[in-house]
Order: sequence, then structure tokens, then C-alpha cells
Amino acid sequence: VIGDPSVELPPLINALAGAVVVHSPLSRGSWTITESRGVVEWMDLRSAEVSDGPSADLYLYVGANGLTSTSATRAAQILESAPLSAAGLPLGIAVLGLGGADVVDSLRAGLSAAGVSDHVVFSMHLPALDGDADWSAELRGQLGDRLCDYLPTEAQLEMARFSDASKAQARLAAMVLKSFGAVAGVIGMQPLPLADFPGLLALQMFMVALIIHVSGRDFSLRLAGEFVASLGIGFSAGLAFRETARAAIKILPFWGHMISGGVAGAGTYAMGRAAIAYFIEERQIGTWRSLWPGRRPSLLEEHS
Repeated sequence: VIGDPSVELPPLINALAGAVVVHSPLSRGSWTITESRGVVEWMDLRSAEVSDGPSADLYLYVGANGLTSTSATRAAQILESAPLSAAGLPLGIAVLGLGGADVVDSLRAGLSAAGVSDHVVFSMHLPALDGDADWSAELRGQLGDRLCDYLPTEAQLEMARFSDASKAQARLAAMVLKSFGAVAGVIGMQPLPLADFPGLLALQMFMVALIIHVSGRDFSLRLAGEFVASLGIGFSAGLAFRETARAAIKILPFWGHMISGGVAGAGTYAMGRAAIAYFIEERQIGTWRSLWPGRRPSLLEEHS
């Protein structure tokens, strides 16, 4: 964090987390670990030299009304000595203006005068913080999504969980889903009928567990049970029918195995999409279950 030294960081971090995770000011020039649903490390560089340790992934340039040009000059000095990112590019600055709507313009003007406006990746106006965790879930998600857009892949998951950024969570879960769908397709091509069913079921349950983790929850059998129960008896019947059909198709040489693998991959993908809708997008059960392939929505669901 760089910028206005008068901005108190604990309320800012707590507002982003939606919970009180920091109780005292951050130590200047050293990493502070904060843990909510995800784990994020912060360093206050507003009046301290960079300490030894891992380099930053992104700079937050924070400011409120009355920010002086000294903060922008210091930001330029920090960027000049900062190491490049893992991709070999200069690190970006996210400009966060707290208070009036004109604060962001003032902050960006100061950075432009200091010659570092090219480092700005996005800017966002935020309401002033009068207490802890007083931002709406929608605002936290919007800021978290924007931050995830400019973080390295390995850091996106923790920030998405930390800020409950649903769009970033859905994007990361979709990456998991594609990988598991491909693996399921390969497993489903094995020649022995029904022999691949235990492996596919274990793979799908592991995929659902990862999607639950991405959503910011801790995996539990209760959550998994609620998800399976929400799918309804139609899902169980469809699963049994699909596996029987795949076993019968495998009687055909070559093409039967290819079709079986495709069906296994498609079924795994469908289950993953349902898990994303349930745990991350938090859609009402009637809304997303009516989209399940082969199921006609009821009159009540159509009216909804």
C-alpha cells in the first residue's frame, strides 16, 4: 500500500474482507498476514523503506481529500526501485479514492505529475470508511474482481476468497472445470464397461470439493450432501441411465469408447456447472435446475 499516510488501513482491509481481520495498524515496511476466507499479505510502504522478503504482486495507491504531491513522488521512487513481475513487466498501481467523487481525479493527476501514470491499471471511487466492515457485499465483490484481474494467477484465488469476489471465483472454478472435464473424458474411454464408474465418481466429488474451496467455504460432507440433495432424484436417475448407456456403447469397437469418453466429460462438466451455480453464483435451486439438460421446467418455475 502506498499513497496517503493519513488513511487508516485496518478499516480498509476489514471492509474488503467483510469482517474484522485486522485490529491494529500495520507495521511499516514488513509483511502482515491477514486471513479471512482467503489469506492476503499486506505491506505499508507509505513512510517506510521496502524490506527484505517476497516482492509485491500489486500496489494499492490509496488517498482521501487533501493528498499532497509528496505521496505521488514517493510512489514514483518505490516503483523505480521495485522488481519486475514474474512476467517481466512493471508492477501496476490500483488507485483507490476514499471519500468524494473527485478524489480519484486528484490522485491520478498527482501520479501523472510524478511521471508514473502509465503504471495505473485501474482506478475506483470508494465511500469513506467510518467503521469496520461497512461496505456492501456487492462493492466488496466489485473491488475484489478488479484486483483479481491484475494479480498473478496463484494470487487470484486467495484474493477472490478474501473479498468474496464471485466473478473471479466463477472464472477460477471454470478453469478447474475444464481440466476435470478433460480428465473425465480420458477416464471414460477405458474399454471395460462400468469399471471406470468409481474413478469418475471420485473425480467428480474432488472437483466439487475444489469448487467449494474456491467459493470461500471449507469443504464438509454436509455441504456436499446439500448439493447432491438439491439436484433431486432426477439427477440420480439420469446418472444411472447415462452410465448404463455408456457401458452399452462400449460394445462398439473404437467409436463406442470415443462416445463413452465424450459422455463422461460432458456429464462431469454439467455437474461442475451446477456446483458453480449453487456454491458461487448462489442461484435459486429452481432457477438453475430447470436449465439441466433434458429436464422440462415446471409451470411454477416458468412463472418464476
